[in-house]
Amino acid sequence: MSKKIVKHKTAKFTLEPDGFSIHTMELSMEITYREFHTLKEHLYRQQGNTKGGWIYPDDRGNYICMYYKECGIRITLEHNSSESMETYYIRMVVNPRKLIDPESSYIGILPPEESSIKKLKNAFTKLFKDTVFESDINSYQLKRVDLCTNIRCDNKKLFRELVRVLRKLPDPPKYERRFYKHKDKKKANRYNKHYLRFHCRTKELVIYDKTYQVRNGELIVSYEKLPEGVLRFEVHCERDYIRRLEKRFGTDVTEELLWCLIEESERLTTDHFARCFSDARFLQIDDLTDAIAKSAFRKKNKEAMQELAARLQRTQSVDKALEKMAKVGYSTDGLLGRFDALGISPVPLRKNFCAKELPGPVELLRAVSSKEVTVEYIEVKYK
Repeated sequence: MSKKIVKHKTAKFTLEPDGFSIHTMELSMEITYREFHTLKEHLYRQQGNTKGGWIYPDDRGNYICMYYKECGIRITLEHNSSESMETYYIRMVVNPRKLIDPESSYIGILPPEESSIKKLKNAFTKLFKDTVFESDINSYQLKRVDLCTNIRCDNKKLFRELVRVLRKLPDPPKYERRFYKHKDKKKANRYNKHYLRFHCRTKELVIYDKTYQVRNGELIVSYEKLPEGVLRFEVHCERDYIRRLEKRFGTDVTEELLWCLIEESERLTTDHFARCFSDARFLQIDDLTDAIAKSAFRKKNKEAMQELAARLQRTQSVDKALEKMAKVGYSTDGLLGRFDALGISPVPLRKNFCAKELPGPVELLRAVSSKEVTVEYIEVKYK
């Protein structure tokens, strides 16, 4: 007969060495009709009969240039047409870390050091010197920038369960959930199990399993050993929001603005997620229902809380569960606020999961910059 061996262990969530910084950014420059066509024609001549052409039109009258993709840059020659005007732009989507070092990892982000900005500017100048593109990064406007951090978990089971419960979180007020789309619906569905994206007019909040994206997006490079799990948090700052930051920082010079954003990245990232999500822990269903039962809320409110927790064992999101409850007569006003008051999420962990609880996204972001976040769990083996 096999012998059951139970071990009490500790898993760790730690901040990746690059800390809080920026990842992708978009640079923009308005050009004339003549410049647009001159650039396009020059790039096509440069391409010639190259196998697997790197400049091509899209279905909206724009031209995509992938010549610099190995350096982390995708260029679009953009043509916008309306009843009143025609506009033309150069758009550059830039991965700063890849631009500085094309052999760098796809998981890492730009190191949060002032020297990184100098290296970025020099790499940009060197790449575009003697080309048809302007080589001074400060000649471009910062159209978008992604504030970013990576948090690593050293235990696969805990990491996967955290990703599973995170995707059930409710949409923040004034934000709309958006899904990854692909012509292969099965691929899209698999990806969306690892990916949360919430959009408002000036910003996007994104949480996703970076290791899944790297594996399934074929971004793995030969030297890169993937960790057990890396959870990425991003705040995508759109132009309207960047304009407000320019006023706050007192500059619209691209390299100066990028350094200000790096310095403020931790505060801005943490504040945005803290305003949009509850500072609550995930518990197993039995502990969750016990915490509700011991609370000081009225019986009717407790029953609604218990019902929501029970439904979330099988429903894919808090919003859907609330909608179904409202249809059968439950009052859902203030329901999530009661969970907030207890510091617990209505989304339960799997029954008999190896850990009794897991930290939520706000706790992780607030804590990991100063210390590792630990979680106790049980490992059962039979010998």
